[in-house]
Amino acid sequence: MKKKLAIITASILSIVAAPLFASVGDTATYKFDLPATSSFSSGYPTVAELKITETAAGVVTFELTPNWASPGFSHNDSTVNRLDFVYQGPALTSANFSQPAIHGADIDKFTYHSDITMDSSYKSDDQHIVIDWFAHNKSNRFDDTPYTNSIWTISGTGVDITDFTGTKATTTSGKPEPIFGIISVDPYSLRDPHPTPSNWVSAVPEPETYAMLLIGLGLIGFTLRHQRSL
Repeated sequence: MKKKLAIITASILSIVAAPLFASVGDTATYKFDLPATSSFSSGYPTVAELKITETAAGVVTFELTPNWASPGFSHNDSTVNRLDFVYQGPALTSANFSQPAIHGADIDKFTYHSDITMDSSYKSDDQHIVIDWFAHNKSNRFDDTPYTNSIWTISGTGVDITDFTGTKATTTSGKPEPIFGIISVDPYSLRDPHPTPSNWVSAVPEPETYAMLLIGLGLIGFTLRHQRSL
């Protein structure tokens, strides 16, 4: 039963995308499905999904998978250009960044920012990192032919998954908030909103969502304890 509870707990942590303590194997998943505009609703197709995993002590692996099936993408023409994501760990350099041998789309540039100013008028609570892929006119640009994803790692003493899941960014511009990150894609066009913005964000779950998930976890624990007592 303990193993079952651990699996269920891991699933809930993946949904809320905010593990409190770092352990090897911890995973958080983020969906970029809200436009970085002041006029927005919900129900948009997901632009991309970012999976973050603590793969070893001091090593965090990222996998960005665009939803090329979204009607917003113009196939063989649309590209993923940039990811700006929150961070609260130790200072980083290019030496902390790498891509494995099999990594999907090549990354052009990685940068660490100690300031709080992010893309689309967002402000990080702490720091942030930026991943830039190759320009649209380059042969190794991040498009759907042949790339389905892009993988990279950030490693170093004191780095763990909570450096990316335990902080957020906000704005005073009436856009979706709080958020974890902003992804830039171009061209990207939907019927609504139209014209469609190039920047999309991954929002932090509302406090009510956290509360519901914690209540659910409590009920699961109560059920398992009751089953063991029978």
